[in-house]
Parts: sequence; C-alpha cells; structure tokens
Amino acid sequence: MTLETRSLHEEFIRTFYKLIQLAKIHEDNNQMLLECIKEFMQVIRLLVDDDHITLQISRGNIYLQDEKLRYRRETDSLTNNLFRYLEKRNLSGLCFLSDIQDASAKEIIDFSRTLNTAEQQEDPLKWFVQELENQGVAWVEVVYEQDAPPEEHPPETDPQDQIKKRKERARKSYFCALDSLTEVAEKISYQKKVGVRKSLRVIQNMVDLVMEDEPILLGLSTIRDYDDYTFTHSVNVAILSMCLGQRIGLSRTSLHRLGVCGLFHDLGKLDIPIEIINQAGKLNQSEFEEIKKHTIHSVAQIIKLEAPHDLKAKILLPPFEHHLKYDLSGYPKTNRKKSVSLFGRIIALADVFDAITSARVYRNIAFTPDQALNILLDGAGTDFDPILLKIFINMLGVYPIGSLLELDY
Repeated sequence: MTLETRSLHEEFIRTFYKLIQLAKIHEDNNQMLLECIKEFMQVIRLLVDDDHITLQISRGNIYLQDEKLRYRRETDSLTNNLFRYLEKRNLSGLCFLSDIQDASAKEIIDFSRTLNTAEQQEDPLKWFVQELENQGVAWVEVVYEQDAPPEEHPPETDPQDQIKKRKERARKSYFCALDSLTEVAEKISYQKKVGVRKSLRVIQNMVDLVMEDEPILLGLSTIRDYDDYTFTHSVNVAILSMCLGQRIGLSRTSLHRLGVCGLFHDLGKLDIPIEIINQAGKLNQSEFEEIKKHTIHSVAQIIKLEAPHDLKAKILLPPFEHHLKYDLSGYPKTNRKKSVSLFGRIIALADVFDAITSARVYRNIAFTPDQALNILLDGAGTDFDPILLKIFINMLGVYPIGSLLELDY
C-alpha cells in the first residue's frame, strides 16, 4: 500500500467516525456536522474504487478495500474506537456504493443516526438491515462475516484441518450465493430496487475457490433442492461455468463475469407464470412459447439491476444466448449469423447438464451424471461446442460424482 493510499484510508476512517459521533449530539443544521459530511464525501470521491468502498473488521483488524489498516500509534485510539463501535452492533462491515455521492446531507445524517441507534436494539444487526430497507437506502450494504478478507499469513495447521476448512468455506460460499440470489429474486418480485453487490462479492469468493481448489467447489455443484430448483440450479450453473472457464485459462476478471452471468442467467423465469414453471405434465405449445421468453426476460431484468452500466453491458449477452444452441437452431429465433459467444456456449453446457441431472416436477427421475454426459455428446456440434464439451467431460471425469457403476468381480 502506498503512503498516499494509507493516508486516504486513515482519512476515511477519521471522517466516518467523526460523522457518526457528531450525528449523536447535533441537530441537522449544525455547521460542524455539515462540514464533516463535506469532508467525508470528498474522501469518498477520492477513494471510490469502481463502484464501492468496503469497510470491514475481522480478527481484531480493520480493513478498507480488503487492505488491512496498518498499526500507527497516532491512529491507534481511533481505530480501536471504531472497531468496538462496529462490534457492539454485530457489524462485520459496510459497503458504500458509488451512489452515495448522490445522497443528500439529510440522508447521510439519517443513516448515521440509524447506525448509532442500532446498539440499543435486541438484535442490532437485524434491526439495522431492516431499517436500511425501510428507509430505501440503496447506497450502503452490510458486509457479513463470511466475506472477511483472507489472513495474510494464515497459521500452519494439520493438512486434514486445512481440507476441512476449505470445504467449509466452499459450503458457506455456496449458500451465500443461494441467499443472495433469493434476495435478488424477492426484491424483483416486489418491484423494489435490486442491488447486486452481495452477489458480486459471493461470486468473487467463488472465483478464489475455483483458482485455489476447483475439486471442492465442483463437488458442491451436485447439490440439488427439489423445492428450490431455480435458485440451486443457477448457483450450480455459475460453479460449473467458472470451473470450465478455469480449465480453458480465463482470467480472474473473466471468471468473475462468467460466474455472474451463470448466477443471473435464469432471472427471466420470474416473469413466467408460476403455474407454468411448476406444471407437472407436459407443456402445450403456447405454454412452451411462454417458457421460451425467459431468455429475453432475463436481459430485461439484468438491465433493471442497480449495478454499474459497464458491468450490466458485459453480462447481458450470455443469458440471452444460453438456449440458442451451437448451430443457432434454438431460441429465441434471430436473424444473426454470428456464432454464440464463448460465455454463452459455456453456460449452455452447464445449464443443460445441471437441468437433466436434477429431478423436476415434470420428471421425477433425474439422469445420472454419466448418462447426462452421453446426452450432451449426442448434441456435440449441433447443440454444444464440441471442443468445450470435451473439456467439460474431462473436467467432470468419465464417471462424475453421482454416477452409478456396476463392478465386475
């Protein structure tokens, strides 16, 4: 960390802590409080990285933008006070989105007072999250404990303990992704503003896991939930897609974008009548035509997300394409001659594999993973990219987890 960056980080901590303390004792029109808000916003404008500033506490340290704040005698009292302040509210951290720059002084003051009041509640964290929701504050999100930055020098432990911890970390990431997607879907259903910062952070954690320990994360893609199929399916598609992307050498940034595409590829199903989604029998032609609209609906839902425009522009195409098929004979019908994008081809493979290995209301028996791979092979060159399919099969193994084998003795 450069001296300039460290100075900015310390200035952010100083102005933020000063702001919440002044908000305790002064009225809205107090000049000191208003000047402090100006200082705080100036630091934010200098510090904001892409679309957020993340303040976290973990293992007795304060982190800003995942960088640990170094000990300095001059700031020790301030950092200790802030650490205890957040700890008393059961807060692991806060993520300030770039939209805070458009917030009024009144909104900043109200937020500070809400944060101050949280300490007096029976469940400070739950109350604080609910109050942010009630007030419609869309420029700050709570950071949870599982999003803590990794230790710089983790202590040496028994190899079996390390494996156990990695499995637990992967499991937490999986269910956090499930949680974040459910939250996005609920907000869409109630036509509320939908922030995606939590989903983006979860996918970033998964990218780290893919690059460090692919088999453990890949093993989680076998999770099935009959009653919550749409969401577990989307998380599984994100995992399978990122693992395949890792196999073909995609960069960390590309893996992150691919994972987000996988997580949101079926958002459009929220616009399909639930009775069609959950219909036990075979769909008639008009019902199937309705289902086929979900790829276009997914694009519309992604456009409406509260996320940076450049990110949305980069994740629109693959969800639109994932049923187009390799030879463009799928849906939606278009006049395009250009082949399906790499991400679209990857997600198409992951989507079909997870779908046919899952039991559904209209199909009680799921295909075994090895049967599913044989079905994919039948579509090589027409439905699926044959080269990607070969790598996908090598990734899962000829007999993937969940295959049933008959052994000769």
